[in-house]
Amino acid sequence: MPADSATAAPPTPDAPAPPAPDARLRTRVMAGVGAVLAVAVLRVTEPVTLPFAVALFLIVLARPLQRAVERHAPRWVAVVACTLALLIVVAVIASGFALSLGQLAGRAPELAERLEMVTEQARRWAERRGLPAPAGQDGSLVERLFPLLSGMMRKGGVTLERLGLVVAFFVLGLLEVDAFRDKARTRLAASTGEAIVGTAEDIAHRVRRYIGALSITSLISGVATGLFALAVGLDSPLTWGLVAFLLNYVPTVGPFVSVVPPTLYALLQFGGVGRAALVFFGVGAIQFFIGNFLDPKIEGRALSMSALVVLLAVIFWGWVWGVLGALLGVPITAALLAVCERFERARWLPALLADEK
Repeated sequence: MPADSATAAPPTPDAPAPPAPDARLRTRVMAGVGAVLAVAVLRVTEPVTLPFAVALFLIVLARPLQRAVERHAPRWVAVVACTLALLIVVAVIASGFALSLGQLAGRAPELAERLEMVTEQARRWAERRGLPAPAGQDGSLVERLFPLLSGMMRKGGVTLERLGLVVAFFVLGLLEVDAFRDKARTRLAASTGEAIVGTAEDIAHRVRRYIGALSITSLISGVATGLFALAVGLDSPLTWGLVAFLLNYVPTVGPFVSVVPPTLYALLQFGGVGRAALVFFGVGAIQFFIGNFLDPKIEGRALSMSALVVLLAVIFWGWVWGVLGALLGVPITAALLAVCERFERARWLPALLADEK
């Protein structure tokens, strides 16, 4: 026997070789292509996927109410209670805007004349300084705005259709959510089922905590804006309070946008720049204070996402799904990051995008 045969290492099964560089590159390219295709599919299927996403978001918020009612009543009673609560919230917001618009309707002729005057003054000011200015248009303001109003009415009909689809998904989802949880635990492998259920519950907890904190700051923003509008004599302060309340649900972008409508209306109502500037700086100061002092304290960085990531999420999902996409952008991004935390190779992404404590 050769001398070196006694010292030879025993045979061992071959360890899996690390993937070749070409294979890793191919995997990353395919992942990138898959992400692009997924976004394209979401944009194309927006009439169905957006209502479904809104319904899932509402189901997450309604689950505590459903569970509370189910302790004392059958499931269908809990679903009816949650649906009625949703419709009541929508009706209250719509009624507030309807009441406000009704109050403004009486001043419509006067405001239309002032709008004509301000537009003409702006056109002459631009012409005197050699700046491009739109030529004067014939016809009344109502005639010129008729195409815009017609488009808004058509979009209103589409919105009602989408709302019906959201309610349908919402009701069916509430009926099936417990069955889905049980099937995940019983029909899948124990580790897989628990991972799915645990991830879903973690996402739901984060979203509810975030929306609860955001609702507090939105309420403060709406009340403060409404009281300020009342103090300076701006018509229909309820309208501007509702606008600020709703827009504050769109992080980063919404508070800035909420300054514009009352400022433009003040320019028409008061017929001068002074009071309009007061409204601009007053509402802007309210939003600045809330965004820089109250938001960090009350929300407590509930989703642990940096301000840049929040802004990118709002812009990206707003591009994919419009206004509702901007509203859902932060919760959707938080859900994706929560899923990444469950996978060892993807944990670098939420760690990189997290806000510093």
